[in-house]
Parts: sequence; structure tokens; C-alpha cells
Amino acid sequence: MIASTAPEPPLPPVPPAPPGPPDARAGSASAERGEPRSGEPARGEPARAGSSTARTAKSTGPRRRPRLTDSEAWPEQVLTWFGVVFTAVALFAVSVPLDATIYGVHVAIAFGIGFLQAGSLPIAMRWPWAGVGALLIGQALLGVFGSAPVGAPWPVPVAQMLLFALLGGLLAARGRTVPAVVLGLGGVLVPLAASFLPDRGATTDGVVANLVTSAAVSAVLIGIGHAGDVARRHFTTVLDEERRQGAAEHERRLIAEERTRIARDLHDVVAHRMSVIQVQATSAPYRLSGLDDAVAAEFGEIAQSARDAMAEMRELLAVLRDPEGEAETAPQPGFADLTRLVASVRQTGLPLTARIDDRLPGGAVVGQVAYRIAQEALSNVLRHAAGAATTVTVVDAGAAVAVTVENHAPDASAAASARADDPRTGRDDGHGIIGMRERARLVGGTIEAGPTAVGGFRVHALLPTAGSANGTSGADNRS
Repeated sequence: MIASTAPEPPLPPVPPAPPGPPDARAGSASAERGEPRSGEPARGEPARAGSSTARTAKSTGPRRRPRLTDSEAWPEQVLTWFGVVFTAVALFAVSVPLDATIYGVHVAIAFGIGFLQAGSLPIAMRWPWAGVGALLIGQALLGVFGSAPVGAPWPVPVAQMLLFALLGGLLAARGRTVPAVVLGLGGVLVPLAASFLPDRGATTDGVVANLVTSAAVSAVLIGIGHAGDVARRHFTTVLDEERRQGAAEHERRLIAEERTRIARDLHDVVAHRMSVIQVQATSAPYRLSGLDDAVAAEFGEIAQSARDAMAEMRELLAVLRDPEGEAETAPQPGFADLTRLVASVRQTGLPLTARIDDRLPGGAVVGQVAYRIAQEALSNVLRHAAGAATTVTVVDAGAAVAVTVENHAPDASAAASARADDPRTGRDDGHGIIGMRERARLVGGTIEAGPTAVGGFRVHALLPTAGSANGTSGADNRS
């Protein structure tokens, strides 16, 4: 008889240590549990009794630009804000004295114009249209209250020319193309209108040269900014697509690995059946008297076919077995082992209520699947919801076996301690909902997993038993 293999003993993982002080940082999501995905569970998120590593990457297009308060804002947003504020202060310090001394603007008005125009840079970082309006209003005020001395650039002084160009380039680089174009047009039309005011001391040639220069500089920076934005969006799209493909490939690999584990488990069941056939066929001529030679020969052929099938199964198992793992010979668990699983979990201190019917339908495969689903769900309660009240139900649902594991919301300190004490937290090996779903699919069943209204988590599996032999009986456990 072939030695049976088991991927793991029928005992839950070692429980976490007693709850300690909560983590200072609450992390991002506790929704993915089983072998949890990377990232710390978030404060206030429902505690999960299963893992959801089989998530499908969604095509959402380029990611949004991070806000300054986001953890991933550094260094892009922080450096951008620093550069913008520094440039605004520098241009304010230059433009106010020039407006007051060269262009004859009253000092108080010069400060107001400086605040509007230099402040348009940081304002546009948050409100693009407000920044455009501030710069154009400041330019209109400069045209009304200022005048051009001989030889000075007018109607767009050098400081204002730099502001128009920098603000247009900044808006274009941040994907605000329409405000940037409106600013470019306004940067020509508003000063042009101011140049028609009387007694401004500017010549026609000087005005034309000044506006053409200002428009050209602004157009160049707006074009550069737009090109940079297009390149960034393309790079982000390509990067997101590669991440989606990588996530999909990772999910396919996890499913393949889980199916291999399930195939190794099934080997035990099939090997046992074939061994029984071989023994019965071999011993039939000795146990049953009066068999003619043809019938005895038929039994011999059956026994030989069973031995050949078992030999081929040994070869198949050698292919499926992890070359780095050790062959395990413990029998595969089933319905009869559920009470032992519940008792071992209770020894960890978890408040557990269990209801297991004393007679459950289905064969060895259904029993093994039910056991593994309950074991995985309880293991995740210990890892991620230590101390939470938990209910386990395995009942006869007519033509199916219903397995339900539901836990309430855990104490925050207990959950934080579980995350800190469990070295597997943050690692995604695909033995959570992916594994439970594949096992349920093996017998044509379904599984549902998700948060509950009270902040806990519920795993519910329905395993059809139609066509299966009556299973072994489990002890009735109601407490």
C-alpha cells in the first residue's frame, strides 16, 4: 500500500502571543488574509477569517497624482512645492522694488500686485484657475497704475514675463493644459490692452517686441511642460500595465501551486481506494470457494491493474511533490478530525463555539475539503483576530455540507499583537481564499468570504455531496 502524504498535520498553526500594546501605526488594509498580502491592517477595518489574495487587478488608467499629505508624496510633491514657493518668494522680492522704482507704481499698490502675481504660483498648485486669474489681475493693475520709462520693457516687465512662462509651464506639466493655454492667451491680450492706455511712454515697436518675446518664452515652457506631462502619463500607464500583468501572473502561479497541493492530498484518497481494490481482488480466490478458473483469472487481472495503477500513482506523486519538502505519511484529515481541530484551537484561548453534526454526508474528499477550509479559516482568526469570539458550524445541508467560520471584531491590541508576532504577516503565499476556493471547486462547491456588519469576517462554504458515498461520522459537538 502506498504511503500517504499530507501537506500539513491536522493541527492549526501556533497561536500568537498574548495581546500586547497596539501598534502606533495602523497600516492600510486587513481585507486580504489567508497568507496576508503586504501592508499592515488598517485601524477600524473588519478582521478577516480568510485571505483574499486572489484579487483581480483592475484597469484604472494612470494613477492619480499623490497629495502632499500622502505617504508617497515624497519626493515629487514636496520638492515641487518647495521649488514653487522659493521661486514665488524670489520673484516677489524682485518685482515689487522694480514696479515701485522703475514703473512708477505706488509702493502699497506694488506690494499688492506682487502678492497677486508671485502668489499665483503656489495658488495654482491647488486651484489652477485661481492662479491664472491672480496673475492676469495683477498684470492688469500694473498696466493701469504703471508707466514705461524710456528703454524699459513694457507692458510685460521681465519679472512678470518669467511669472507667465513659469506658471504656464507648471500648469502644463501638471496636466492642466486648458488653464495653461488660457494663461498664454491672456498674457498677450491683457498687456496689449494696457498698452493702449494714454501716457504710458511706450513705443509701438517696443510693445510689439515685448509681447512677442513674452509669448514665445511662455509658449516654449508650456510646450515643454505638456511634453513632460505626456511622457509621465505614458510611463505611468506602461508601469501600471506591467504591474497588472505581474499581479495576474502571480495569481495564476498561486492557483497552480494550490492545485498541485490539492492533487497531492487527493493522492491519499485514491491510493487508499486502489489498495482496497487490489487486496480484495487478490484475496477473492482464497475467500470465495467454488470460483471457476475464468473468474479467478478475472480477479487476478483486476488485482494486477490495481497494482499497475498504484505504481503509476507513485510516479505521479514524485512529480507533484515539492523537491525541497519532506514526504509526509500522516493520514489525510476528514470529518472525524474536526472535533480535534476545534479542541486544539480552544487550547489557544480563543473563545470558540462549534456545532458539528454527528453524521455528515459525502465521501473522504468532501470531508478533507471541509476540514481544510475550517482549518485555514481558524488559522487566520488566530493570526489576525486573536481573542475574537468565533463560531464554527459544519452541518448537513441536504445535498451538501455547509461549513461556516465567523468571527466578531477583535480587540485592537490583540489584532496588533497578532500582526507583530506572526512572521507570515505581510507575506502573500496564496494559501488563503485562493486555496479554499480551489478546494471547494474540487468537489463542485462554492465559497463566500467577506466582512460582516459588526466588523468581523465570515467564511461560508457549500460542498455538494451528490454521488458521494456516505462519509464518516463526526462527533456531535455543540457548545
